[in-house]
Amino acid sequence: MALCLKQVFSKDKTFRPRKRFEPGTQRFELYKKAQASLKSGLDLRTVVRLPPGENIDDWIAVHVVDFFNRINLIYGTMAEHCSETSCPVMAGGPRYEYRWQDERQYRRPAKLSAPRYMALLMDWIEGLINDEEVFPTRVGVPFPKNFQQVCTKILTRLFRVFVHVYIHHFDSILSMGAEAHVNTCYKHFYYFIREFSLVDQRELEPLKEMTERMCH
Repeated sequence: MALCLKQVFSKDKTFRPRKRFEPGTQRFELYKKAQASLKSGLDLRTVVRLPPGENIDDWIAVHVVDFFNRINLIYGTMAEHCSETSCPVMAGGPRYEYRWQDERQYRRPAKLSAPRYMALLMDWIEGLINDEEVFPTRVGVPFPKNFQQVCTKILTRLFRVFVHVYIHHFDSILSMGAEAHVNTCYKHFYYFIREFSLVDQRELEPLKEMTERMCH
């Protein structure tokens, strides 16, 4: 029997959603609009389209934060099965290996275990979305010129979480009864990044066959 996802996700408090939208802000209203469309049963291809009259950067910002929260939770459901022993390298099957690079500790691409990569990734994204210079929340403060470039990097790295989960830990997702939830989240993410061309086609290769079955 499928577990209630709230039960699953409350097991590991480390992976609670870390970013919320302030009620009363335009971003909060956009978030509510996006969530209402999702719950209405509309085709996910339609749901991701920019609503008439809305700012594209606001729309992308809302989705990047929401996807971060959701994917963070998904990884949290099976984090206990992703260890230094089981996943000594952050990979997506035998053909794809992901190395970590940042502006602090790892200035050169480093080969890390999957759990270490995930921890650094979630902290890195959290730092960006809480940075007012990158994700401004005050009315009238513009997004930086490189905003979509930053979002491309965030979404590309979040896609790698799906790659690792689907290829190495999908049995854990199945055993928790969370398959439908993860698949829906993946399809929503996939249609969004394709709608706005936010992730390079080459990055999508590891899940190409599964995506064609699921999304076409």
